[in-house]
Amino acid sequence: MGGSQSSNTRRISVTNDDQSGVIKVSDSIVQRLKGGKEVKDSQSESRPDQEAALRENDQYWEKRLKTIEDNHKKINRRMEEEYKKATKEIEELFSRLPAKLEQPPCTNAGQHVKKCYQQNPREVLNCAKEVEAFAACVDMKRVNLLDSRQ
Repeated sequence: MGGSQSSNTRRISVTNDDQSGVIKVSDSIVQRLKGGKEVKDSQSESRPDQEAALRENDQYWEKRLKTIEDNHKKINRRMEEEYKKATKEIEELFSRLPAKLEQPPCTNAGQHVKKCYQQNPREVLNCAKEVEAFAACVDMKRVNLLDSRQ
């Protein structure tokens, strides 16, 4: 009985081709030889966890990007609608303006006032008749314009 070997003893034979005489052994083999728990390679164990985390992160950012793109499309549509609305309003306003070929109202009366002021630069009260005629002309045009709109 004394001659039997213990079942816990392990022996390993390794052929060493290295010139320096050093045998390179990984940490997991050292741990197994010491009888401890096997140390798994941290890269192989964490790789599936990392891939899952990366996939989850990718999904989050894809969803976020899609949401942002949708919001920008809504904003662009709204801006385009507002632009078209403003363009239409401006076109309507300009269509009501008199044509460029039309002369301003009361140009003759205005010319008489101007001429009178040039002839009497220090005596502007002498131009009262011309100014009254011009004001009466403007009032008449305003009344005619308001009547034509109704």
